[in-house]
Amino acid sequence: MYFHGKIDSMKKPTRIILLRHGKVENAGGVFYSRQDVSLSDSGRKQSLALADRLKDVPFSMVFSSDLSRCLFLAEAIAEKRGLVVDARSELREVDFGRWSGLSWEAVEARYPGALSERMEKLESYRPPRGENLAEVALRVWRIVENVLKECKEETVAIVGHGGVNRVLIAKATGLPLNNIFSLEQDFACVNVLDFYPDGPVTLRLLNWSAEPTFSQSRPYPGL
Repeated sequence: MYFHGKIDSMKKPTRIILLRHGKVENAGGVFYSRQDVSLSDSGRKQSLALADRLKDVPFSMVFSSDLSRCLFLAEAIAEKRGLVVDARSELREVDFGRWSGLSWEAVEARYPGALSERMEKLESYRPPRGENLAEVALRVWRIVENVLKECKEETVAIVGHGGVNRVLIAKATGLPLNNIFSLEQDFACVNVLDFYPDGPVTLRLLNWSAEPTFSQSRPYPGL
């Protein structure tokens, strides 16, 4: 999916290319949270293929969640450029507290009605001993502020998680956090955000994947 907006500013933006890690072992229906879940074989192949597809992008820095499923992709990108990954705990997945490691079915069985309540108020709902999305936005945005301060007019990679990426995109574009599930984040996907110095943020690419979707190949647009 592509989003293009006309910006009148003559100044060059700071570009953040936001990536999600590859497929993990036993993917689907589990609140992985901050657990250090391993990539599957296909997830490692996805990551290496994506790093290769991005080989011509002039990244000046590579940030990543410090969990291994993100670091694998980040290190593959950084290695091609002689860069060192800046691993940050602020980019870890949403902390689901006592729900961590549980399936949706197990959460519903132990905490009846909790999933429905969370979906009704995503921004403020906090699982037991976990965090809410407003808190996630605060910690993730510190990385963006760092990038905008230290990497002006450069292109920077950030490798994160599905939930974290949705929150970052929502905050950058003004989408209410309660609506983050309108933003899909497939494994090993690419998003492109341009931050202009005079204020506007343009979401130029959302959830692009190198893998065929609906039986169609999708060449990287090379923005």
